[in-house]
Amino acid sequence: MNLISRPVHVLMLCAALLVGQGIFAAPARAQANAEAPEKVWIDGRAEPGIDPDAPLRFSSLANLAAELSPAVVNLIVTYDAGSAHAGIFGAPQRKSRRLAQGSGFIIHPDGYILTNYHVVNGADEVKVRLLDKSEFDGHIVGVDPQTDVALLKIEAKQKLEAIALGDSAHLRAGEHVLAIGNPMGLSHTVTTGIISALDRRDLGIQEENYVDFIQTDASINPGNSGGPLISLSGEVIGINTAINRHGQGIGFAIPIRVVKTILPHLAKTGYVVRSWLGVRVQPLDMRLANSFGLESATGAVVTEVVAESPAARGGLKVGDVVLGFDNDSLDSGVSLRWLSSTAGAGRVVDIDVLRDGERRTLAVKMGKLPDQTIPKIPGRQARVASTNLHPEFGVEVEPLTRSLADELGASGHRGVVVTKVGTRSSANIAGLRRKDVIIEVGNAEVADSSEFDNALNSIVEGQFVRLKVLRDGYVVYLAVRK
Repeated sequence: MNLISRPVHVLMLCAALLVGQGIFAAPARAQANAEAPEKVWIDGRAEPGIDPDAPLRFSSLANLAAELSPAVVNLIVTYDAGSAHAGIFGAPQRKSRRLAQGSGFIIHPDGYILTNYHVVNGADEVKVRLLDKSEFDGHIVGVDPQTDVALLKIEAKQKLEAIALGDSAHLRAGEHVLAIGNPMGLSHTVTTGIISALDRRDLGIQEENYVDFIQTDASINPGNSGGPLISLSGEVIGINTAINRHGQGIGFAIPIRVVKTILPHLAKTGYVVRSWLGVRVQPLDMRLANSFGLESATGAVVTEVVAESPAARGGLKVGDVVLGFDNDSLDSGVSLRWLSSTAGAGRVVDIDVLRDGERRTLAVKMGKLPDQTIPKIPGRQARVASTNLHPEFGVEVEPLTRSLADELGASGHRGVVVTKVGTRSSANIAGLRRKDVIIEVGNAEVADSSEFDNALNSIVEGQFVRLKVLRDGYVVYLAVRK
C-alpha cells in the first residue's frame, strides 16, 4: 500500500512544482511584452507620399468657414411664456419664462446684425453671443414680419468682424453654398450643399407671399434660423429661415436682394413703409400667354383695379398684361406684389403693359398702403405718429384698415380713426367722437397718420381748422380750434 502510493505523491509534487514555476514565470513574460514597439500604426506625417497640407484638405470651404465664422452670432432669446393668471383657487400664478436660440450675422462693424423676425418676435430680452463667447445685449432696431427679417444692434467697444452682402439676382441651381449657424444650440456649426432651386413660393411659411425663396440641401435645423447662406465668393446670398420637417435636405432661405431692399427702412423707420398700386393680378402660364400673343409666360394679368387707387388714376385696366414695373421685368404676380410694395409712396413709376395686342407704358404715382399694420418692436419706442395724443386737439388716432372701414361704414374711403378724445379738449367741444373717421383736415386729404400730422402742423395755433368726418356712413364737417 505504501509502496504503491509513494510514486503518486512524487508525481503530485512534481506537478505542483511545474504549476508553481508557471505562476511565477508569468511576470517575466509580461515584462517581455512590455518591450513591444510604442507605435502600432503608421504615422501619416512620416510617410513621404502623404502631404498633411494638401490643397484639397484646406479647400475654399474650410477657409471660408474659418474666415466668416467670427461674423456669425448666437442669439439667446428670453420670452414670457404667458401672462399671470388666476390659479385653481384664485391665487395669481407667476409668469413663466422660456429661452430659445437662433442665429444671426453681423453686417456692419458698428454692430448691426441680421436675423429672422420669428426669432425675436415677442422677445423680452435678446443676448448676442460671439464666437469668442463674449455676450452683448441685442437691441431690436427694426422688423418686417412680411419678409421675416429683423435688424438688431449691439454696442461693442471695438469694431466687429462683419460679413459682406452679395447679390442673389443671378444665382443658379447647382451652385455650392455654405450655411453657418447654431442648430440645436450647437454653436457655429458649418454645413454645405448646393442651391437646389430658386423662386420657391406658396410654401405656407409666411402669411403674405412677398418673397420667393432659395431652396438648398445644406443641412438647416432648428436654431439655424437667421443664419447666413453663403456663396463660394464669401458673400451672403440669403438668410436661412425654414426647413421642411417632413423631408430631408430641403431648406429655404430669404434672398439677400430682398433684404437689401428693406434694410434702409428698418434702420431709419423701424418698419417698411409699403407703397400701394391697387390691383389684383393673376400669373401667366404658357397657354394664357399664347392667348395674349406672348411667346413666354412672364408677366401678370390684371383681374381687378381698385377704384380711386393709384392704378386706376394711372390708367391700368382689367385685362392688361403687366410686363414690366419700374424698369424690372416680371416673372409672376408675386414679383409685381413685391416691386409695387417697395417702390415708395409718392414715386412715379413706369409700368409696361400689353393691351389689345399693343405694348404701352403708363406713368403711375404710387400711394401708401392704406391698411398697413405697424409692427410692434420690442424694446424700441416706435416712431409712429398715430400713437401720439395731440395736445392741441386732444385726440388720438390710428390708421383706417379695411376691416375697420367696413365696420364704421367707411368702405372705399381712406383716413384715420379717432380712438380717443380728451374730456376737456377743443376736439370734444367741437363734437368729435370716438370712431369718427377723419378724411380731410382743411383742404388736405389724410390717408394715414403721418399725413394727418402734417396737416395739423400746417395750421397756426389758435386758428380753427375744418375736419371732414365720416360718421355712421355720413359726412359731417366740424370746426376745431387748434
